[in-house]
Amino acid sequence: YPSQLLSLTISDIINKQNLSQLIQKSKKDDSENWEGKDWIIKNTPQQGINWIGEHPNIKAVIIKTKDGSYADDGWKNNEKTIYSYSFKAAKGIINFNDSANRVLINQPISNYPILLFTDSSNKWEFQGCFKSIDILEKAVILEKMISFPSLNDKNSDNDDVILYKNEHTEGKIKYITHMLSERNRKIIDEIK
Repeated sequence: YPSQLLSLTISDIINKQNLSQLIQKSKKDDSENWEGKDWIIKNTPQQGINWIGEHPNIKAVIIKTKDGSYADDGWKNNEKTIYSYSFKAAKGIINFNDSANRVLINQPISNYPILLFTDSSNKWEFQGCFKSIDILEKAVILEKMISFPSLNDKNSDNDDVILYKNEHTEGKIKYITHMLSERNRKIIDEIK
């Protein structure tokens, strides 16, 4: 089931074919992997990024990366807690309004986890849950979350559990999202 991805622990291995089938079968209401339309895994063909749920109610983002695929992809520290992930581009042009890029940019608003998988031969190795901390011209910088509660849990108000608390808001968006977007001129230009 798609929700089982949220129970993975660091270094868990998933067969590439099994993950691909899970992504496809999550869309079919007659499959054994159907958990309802809120758990459909959306994707961009051949781009390595998927998201669970519909905009704006994303439950998680799944990114799959392979060493050497993109110049900006890779670990930024020896502890493997900071990762640079390239935005989706078409013919070298990044569209920040593309769904695959929006789920990375908007992560600080809803606090859903970004599940990072790295290539390990014919398998994907789970590296942990991450959050967006900076937006660069061609990539988003991700930081490993220490922990997060289950997205199946509800708090007393029947709202989704917040994955990490950010009290600072500006209008309807979190201050961090505002600052990340403000520092990236291309995002501002595309939104206008």
